[in-house]
Amino acid sequence: MTGRLGLLILTAVGAASAQHLADLPDPLVGTDSRYELSHGNTYPAVFLPFAMSNWTAQTGDGGWQYQYFRDKIRGFRSTHRPSAWMFDWGSFSLMPMTGELRLDAEARASHFRHADEDARAYRYRVLLQDYGIEAEVAPSLHGGILRFTFPKADQAWVLLDDRPGGADLHVDADARTITGTNASAPKSTAANFKVYFVAVFDRDFTAQGTSDQAAWVGFATKPGERVTVRIGTSLIGPEQARLNLDREIPRADFDEVADAARAEWDRELGRIEVAGGAADRRKTFYTAMYHAFQMPRMLTETNAEGAEIHFSPYDGKVHPGPMFSDTGFWDTFRAEFPLLALVQPKRDAEIIRAMLNAFDEGGWLPKWPNPSETNVMIGTHADSVIADAYAKGVRDFDVDKAYRALYKDATEASAVNGREGLVDYLKLGYVPADHGIGESVSRTLEYAYDDFCVASMAQALGKTEDFRTFAAHAQNYRNVFDASTGFMRGRRADGSWLEPFDPLAWGGVFTEGNAWQWLWSVQQDVPGLVELLGGRKAFIHRLDTLFTMTSDYKVGGYGKVIHEMTEAKLENMGQYAHINEPVHHVIYLYDYVGQPQKARKLAREVMDRLYKPGPDGWLGDEDTGQMSAWYIFSAMGFYPVLPGKPVYALGAPLFDRITIHLENGQAITIEAARDVRSVTWNGHRLDGPWIQHADLEKGGTLRFAARLSSPAKASSAGRPSSAGSTVGRLP
Repeated sequence: MTGRLGLLILTAVGAASAQHLADLPDPLVGTDSRYELSHGNTYPAVFLPFAMSNWTAQTGDGGWQYQYFRDKIRGFRSTHRPSAWMFDWGSFSLMPMTGELRLDAEARASHFRHADEDARAYRYRVLLQDYGIEAEVAPSLHGGILRFTFPKADQAWVLLDDRPGGADLHVDADARTITGTNASAPKSTAANFKVYFVAVFDRDFTAQGTSDQAAWVGFATKPGERVTVRIGTSLIGPEQARLNLDREIPRADFDEVADAARAEWDRELGRIEVAGGAADRRKTFYTAMYHAFQMPRMLTETNAEGAEIHFSPYDGKVHPGPMFSDTGFWDTFRAEFPLLALVQPKRDAEIIRAMLNAFDEGGWLPKWPNPSETNVMIGTHADSVIADAYAKGVRDFDVDKAYRALYKDATEASAVNGREGLVDYLKLGYVPADHGIGESVSRTLEYAYDDFCVASMAQALGKTEDFRTFAAHAQNYRNVFDASTGFMRGRRADGSWLEPFDPLAWGGVFTEGNAWQWLWSVQQDVPGLVELLGGRKAFIHRLDTLFTMTSDYKVGGYGKVIHEMTEAKLENMGQYAHINEPVHHVIYLYDYVGQPQKARKLAREVMDRLYKPGPDGWLGDEDTGQMSAWYIFSAMGFYPVLPGKPVYALGAPLFDRITIHLENGQAITIEAARDVRSVTWNGHRLDGPWIQHADLEKGGTLRFAARLSSPAKASSAGRPSSAGSTVGRLP
């Protein structure tokens, strides 16, 4: 077995194309970020879709390992960091240099210019000015290849920096290798967790050495002489690392690996083809796809017998089947996973099988694995991912086990996992604000949505009593709605409202937002929310106000300014804070009250204003694919307001023509006019701003037409019944 990349190498060599989709993503978008202000909080990652290994040029340490405004590079890092706010487990870096060997990162750093930098999804290249070295990197699934072009030098070096967490470093001159491990990981990870790596060079060493957490090899080079190093990694052991390397990069040929990676990106990006529109918008669309296909990170490896296996970061053992890490379900349940269910259902099923392996090995479905559970953020949104996949026909996983896992999330309390405050939630119907549990309102709203997802699964599986129980729990959002203010509010265990109340105040009972932003988190029962807010006209007025009111904020429970507040202010769209995930569905709520034209206008405004080209063109954290997935769906003209039900709300496409190539062999063609007046599916006018997933799966043409016709009506014929009358409200 040659391995996936090995096979790609065989087919990619000699292939040529006038234009490669792989050249459209811009990995530098989002990199002009810092702690105080996020323009994406990304780094110029070089990787294969969903691969274990990512690579990046490194301008600093910590969460912001590459910042566009810096002018020095200190290494090329094998990174597993999913977000600036999360852990970079098992990482190490390589740095070429000439002259005196410098172990210190600041001392060895070289100046560079962006004019000498070429960042692609499949290859990164830069000139290190201080040394006159051209450095290049290309990816494989479990490693990568680096090529350094040196000037004439009696002392040319390649340093491997294994800090922090490095150990077992060894240089073998006869084999031309550096081997070692890196055990850096969060405390929740299995004690025996480590990354094993092997670096194989293509020429003999003239010098070598090791220190506590670094190893180096030396060469004497002629002008333009190249040194190539192949890297293989594994979570299982050194033999598996070498096996992964030999399968994925069998030869020290950088161009072969880069060409193979480009071919893989061409194939993956080709799942959706866009035509028409400005060139910058096309680049933004495929940059979004590049980010959406980065996480979750698949930790699966293939043993010598050809079987899929994984090392578990939960119990520290090797098991059969897939494993994954590094996605925040609080973010990605909203659009990232619905995108996978539509365009990559096989991958979606594989991830769910990995989630169930995590359930077996760690006792719970993951919430924010990095690489094991970190218990970051609120809710149990793996429930949503599974329910949404099942509803859309993605079922290549153990459904009975999946339901048991969802049921456990909804019914069993834990001090570490699951839903914090669940005992009170089940007793009172909400999480009280005075029992030591922060973010109580946001928790109540998201637990109610997750209960909708459990109810949806129960109903589909014929578990009638469970369905009734969890459908009732999905109505618990009502228990934190205060009719006197018209907002969701913190409530004490005795039923009284928490005082004082300011709807502009962030934090406290809300997660990374305020009462204006969290009012709308009732995806499972929008008609019920319309009713609570006083009916259709009142609901429209509140929505309109959200987008036109002041963008000011109060620091509230945070007691200080956090970067999301600054970004929401800069966004300047009232209290609609697209820079964070809780409001991502809100624009499309206009569809539910008969004003899809407003949804179309606002979605276009967000795409044009908040997704611009350039390192500072985006606003807010990219968040492991969610910010990108919102853009992809909105640019295609529809959006999954309610993951867990196979219905999409309609907007307006950004391009003249879009073709989605489905895995079942069918294709969806989307055609768009500049000024949408009606929408047809295969020639038949839709009677409301909705499209069913089952229809899309069959393939066909979704046409957004400019011709005038009767407007969409806010009627039961137009609104998907599953958005309020079937689940989440007892029939």
